[in-house]
Amino acid sequence: MAVARGKSRAHEHLRDRLLAIIWVTIALDIICTLIVFFSERHAGGTQIHNVWDAFLFSTSQLTTASSVASPATDVGKVLELFFDVYAITVVATLAGSFGAFFHKLSQEHEERCKAEEAARAAAEVERREEVGAGA
Repeated sequence: MAVARGKSRAHEHLRDRLLAIIWVTIALDIICTLIVFFSERHAGGTQIHNVWDAFLFSTSQLTTASSVASPATDVGKVLELFFDVYAITVVATLAGSFGAFFHKLSQEHEERCKAEEAARAAAEVERREEVGAGA
């Protein structure tokens, strides 16, 4: 929930990255579904005969790097390779985004601890000065 609300800058940054990946993947899925449908539907030996088959193929390729059908055309085969590269890139980007998120949270925690320690030290110095002035 903290990521969705943008509890801190690190949360906002992660949320923005995740949303960008989601929206780009949805748009790419729609575009690739149409390309696969129009390039595969009349090809001999194809397993893609309608928009649902094209959508299922495109979505499974984009999300799991495995397909439920094999393309019969060269366009479909090139798209299948593109899907695989895209899926690997998204997984690497997500891993990097989460790594950066946890690194930033760690830095923020260290900064808070240092600030609290500095505040305690300043309060202790002030208390000693008050005790010394009163004696």
